[in-house]
Amino acid sequence: QFVAASSWNDYILSPLTNVTDDAIRDGGAITFHPVGTASMSPVGADWGVVDPDLLLKGAKGVRIVDASVLPFVPSAHT
Repeated sequence: QFVAASSWNDYILSPLTNVTDDAIRDGGAITFHPVGTASMSPVGADWGVVDPDLLLKGAKGVRIVDASVLPFVPSAHT
């Protein structure tokens, strides 16, 4: 079901074999604490991932509210 969603069109180029939703869900992990992967830009700018209100550009009602919008690693846990 997960990989059959329309949002994956043009990203998955060939059918997956022996992969279940549970395997995908259980297999994901983060080793580090990434920051700065979703850059913030001014309102109306054609660059950046989110605006200053943390709204995801090109989507309605989606906000990114984690450390990925921070421009640098803070002196604290992320």
